[in-house]
Amino acid sequence: MDRRTLLATVCTGTAAVSGCLSLLRSGRADTPLPDVPEGSWTQHGADGANTFASAVSAPPRGNLAWTSAAFTRWTPVIADGTVYTTNFDPSNDGSALALDARDGSEQWRTTLDGAGDHGRALVDGRFVVAHERELVALDRRNGDVRWRRPLERTDGRSGYAPELLAVDDASGTVLLPRRDGLEAFRVADGEPDWETAEITRQFVTPAIHDGAVYTIGRIDGTESLAAFALNDGTTRWTTALEEPSTDAAPVATDRGVLVADGNTLGVHDPETGDRDSALRPFEDGETVTTVAADGGTAFVETDERILAVDVETGTTRTLHDGGVSPRGICVGDGTVVAAVDGSEYVSDHRETITAFDRETGNVRWSYPLDGFHSLTIPPILADGAVFFATSSIDALAALGDVPAAG
Repeated sequence: MDRRTLLATVCTGTAAVSGCLSLLRSGRADTPLPDVPEGSWTQHGADGANTFASAVSAPPRGNLAWTSAAFTRWTPVIADGTVYTTNFDPSNDGSALALDARDGSEQWRTTLDGAGDHGRALVDGRFVVAHERELVALDRRNGDVRWRRPLERTDGRSGYAPELLAVDDASGTVLLPRRDGLEAFRVADGEPDWETAEITRQFVTPAIHDGAVYTIGRIDGTESLAAFALNDGTTRWTTALEEPSTDAAPVATDRGVLVADGNTLGVHDPETGDRDSALRPFEDGETVTTVAADGGTAFVETDERILAVDVETGTTRTLHDGGVSPRGICVGDGTVVAAVDGSEYVSDHRETITAFDRETGNVRWSYPLDGFHSLTIPPILADGAVFFATSSIDALAALGDVPAAG
């Protein structure tokens, strides 16, 4: 089926799905998904390496199944059929929550009195939340607090960037960037493990891979990529960058560390930091917002396009060209899911969540968002489900293989 034939099918489905929008205005969607969504998305970027990829399949249809009763505007983490999120907001109690991934029902809630930007991750049976005042670990099974670690404040301000939280399950390490460095904590008890002041002012989430931490920040006033030993924080190498993306985190792969730097996608040797190649898939003026990676291919989201780039050869395929919501993409087995603007091949709606074939770019399905509201949680992929939120929902929503609302 070519794209234009598929478009007619998608638009027909879109008309039916648009009934879901009226459902959101009149009441909460409440249809369980046909199966428990398996797979995991345990932290920012899906995993410690920031790949934004998971070995799961997108649902064959993207119809609205359920919306949670609990308020949230924060990207969830997912494992073993449970979604973990927070409701940090001045009008709420700053709690951590666990929801059943199949039907959205609340499993437990623990009040943390948290507010503002914060990070969320799953590691070693714990749901770890970092906010401006503390680092806290909850038992994933029931929400009980396992430990709390107050975070130092200077002149009433936190010196940490809690939203850049990263974890490593194999070593039981929790990483928190600070304005003046990087600090590691033990997930077992929350005790500090090591810290380094080699790099400051980090602005994207570090990547963890094969015993090393890769992070971007300033070294002696220069924007740089640095590698540190995960076990003790020893500096392995640093390399200067030209104009690193302030949105796209580094991605650690077996082929190298991928960094969006100016109008290039740099591939850095993980042992030395040398830039082995500088791929140039971008056009002047494009802003790179997310780099994902799976199986030797980098999937790059800009403010205009979604690209698939062969890391070895630099061969580039355009999966979507027509406007992208700069909030992140997710890569599954055979599919790339993203929030994109409508186009002749997608939908006549201003903004959609769309599943693309990762080889051809053909649209598999498209879910239209309410044009008067913005995306607050970018699409997160589990097996047979896509989770997201908009400002019109103010709750977590799940798309899946369920009948469209009539």
